[in-house]
Amino acid sequence: MKKVFFSMMFALAGIAAQAQSNSILVYGGLGINSSKSSADVKTNSFSFTPAVGYQWNDHWTGGVNLKTTSAKTGSPEIKTTSFGAGPFIRYAYPLSDIFAVYGQLNTNFLSGKTAGVKMNGFESTIFPAIGVNLKNGFALNFNFGSLGFSSSKVKGENKSSSFGLNFGSGAGFGISKNFGL
Repeated sequence: MKKVFFSMMFALAGIAAQAQSNSILVYGGLGINSSKSSADVKTNSFSFTPAVGYQWNDHWTGGVNLKTTSAKTGSPEIKTTSFGAGPFIRYAYPLSDIFAVYGQLNTNFLSGKTAGVKMNGFESTIFPAIGVNLKNGFALNFNFGSLGFSSSKVKGENKSSSFGLNFGSGAGFGISKNFGL
């Protein structure tokens, strides 16, 4: 698993190094959630997903994304934290000077802890999105739905995996900035 992850990282870096200089893309998302069930169980969570990539033409961008999450649930409180890092690749198709549609594939190696028990895993997600260019290289990004796979192993337990297809049932929002080289 780790060999595949690092092979993908080096391949992506090699592709970016051979590409024509154009711009650096920086983007990210922030998530804050709070819920309370009918049984008075409270859950608070936070996520931050920054990324940086090299955009070598109007269509292709590749880079590295990070993911950090933290959650607290119930009483007594159960804490969950996780960190992920891995490559991403994006293919964009400009519709005009303002709008572009794109598809993006994120892959992450994951590490985390729930109530002191460690977990390691891998996840891969592909999703469609729309970018709305504003001014000075800034853009708003709206993704809707995803297709994903994850596999994880909790210390001392069997490996588990999941597959998800979510179109039309969820949406995301982010901001990005292109820096010309």
